[in-house]
Amino acid sequence: MTRKYRFYAMEHSYYSGKVRPYLRYKGIPYKEVLSTLWVYQRFIIPRTGVRFIPVLQTPDDIVVQDTTEIIDFLEARFSERPIYPATPRQHLVALLFELYADEWFLLPAMHYRWSYLKQHEKWMMGEFGRVGGNWLPAPVRRAIGRKMSKPFQGFLGPLGINAETGPAIEAWYGEFLAYFNAHLAKHPYLLGSRPCMGDFALAGPLYAHLWLDPYPKRLMQENAPQVVDWIRRINSARQPEGAFLPIDEVPTTLYPILRHMFAEHFPILLDTVQRLPQWLEQHPDKLHISRAIGEHEFNIGGVTGKRLLFPYSQWMLQRPLDYYQRLEGARKEAVDALLDQVYGREAMATVVPRRVERRNNRLVAAAV
Repeated sequence: MTRKYRFYAMEHSYYSGKVRPYLRYKGIPYKEVLSTLWVYQRFIIPRTGVRFIPVLQTPDDIVVQDTTEIIDFLEARFSERPIYPATPRQHLVALLFELYADEWFLLPAMHYRWSYLKQHEKWMMGEFGRVGGNWLPAPVRRAIGRKMSKPFQGFLGPLGINAETGPAIEAWYGEFLAYFNAHLAKHPYLLGSRPCMGDFALAGPLYAHLWLDPYPKRLMQENAPQVVDWIRRINSARQPEGAFLPIDEVPTTLYPILRHMFAEHFPILLDTVQRLPQWLEQHPDKLHISRAIGEHEFNIGGVTGKRLLFPYSQWMLQRPLDYYQRLEGARKEAVDALLDQVYGREAMATVVPRRVERRNNRLVAAAV
């Protein structure tokens, strides 16, 4: 395949920041297309049926939406230097970090972008104004950006980000930076000298929001120089092949992050799994599952908040659950030993009562 793939994205887009470094790492020939309003109306919406980026268009005109599906689609076409480890402990950790980055990191990413808008408003409005076209004068782009950014500023409440939870989000993010910085002082990536799916997923929020946005960028520069180096490394055009750590090692430097994942993120996910069947019973005629199906409580750093309940998170959760629950024998025993160390074994044994699937870029209930 010599013709280029087309990658419809924006530089400061959370999920664009996940796929772009993957394309570079794999050496896949691609052309990035700025997702302007014209592009949305003429291509993205007609071809995908939804309004989300990034979107991938192949040289043979297959269009794929959703970062997980894009990357898995490309892994099947470009199998060299795989980003999923073959060994069970590392494979599960890669999936867990993808889930964590895609879903939980929305909290610090959105908090620092919108709660501190005054600290970087001019830059932020200019970035959002690019949807009108790069050729427009800067004041015009900023005016467009103020209008286009309003829906995104409205994400704070639905995610449970407010004056009460904000300090707890900042405290947790500061702890994460410290843990990840310490890990990266010993290893170039999560699982060795080769990036895994978890690395690319973390690149989404850590690059597109928490590095590009001027206010959190200063925090990262001051407190986590190894994370800064990792951001530059994972976004480089071409990297050495590298390798995952031998004998299925998961570094103990990741254990504190995994423990937090199971302690504070997983309760939200498991509550979603238990609440979805009730919603499906109450809406038997719905063709698609709504993006939000109610509200539930969450806890971060001892602070309780309320947020919308997002069924898409269950679709992401099913990936590591399915992988773990299919393991047998010595492979399962090895993973269980790790899960016992990070207090996640019980959570990973969760049975999903009503599975969800993605069809035509929409979430639907799987057949019973």
